[in-house]
Amino acid sequence: MRSFLCLLLGFSLSNSAEPIAIDSIVYHQMLLLKSKMDINPIIWQDTKEGYTRNRAVRVCNMVLDSLGKINTETLVEKNYPLLDSLVLNVNKGTEYQIEQPISKNYQFNYFYSSSSMP
Repeated sequence: MRSFLCLLLGFSLSNSAEPIAIDSIVYHQMLLLKSKMDINPIIWQDTKEGYTRNRAVRVCNMVLDSLGKINTETLVEKNYPLLDSLVLNVNKGTEYQIEQPISKNYQFNYFYSSSSMP
């Protein structure tokens, strides 16, 4: 049993890979999120989902551009909560509530002397 455990431990250590840098992980995550947001044709329409998808793509582009220039942990702390909220808003699928002004179906007569002013 002990020799099997040593053999298994030796095999697992010999096949272990080098640790991946966090820059490459963030790079691949941003590319994946950008492609998921950009693939939908609604991104070019004037809807709430289109605006939030476009904003998420813009934030992904900003992170990709500043990946080598700014510390990666700072980028993650700053932009991931924003991207998370944008993705949640996209997946929520609600539309903007458009408020229409109340239209009057009467007309006030300004020349009638006994009528009260509004």
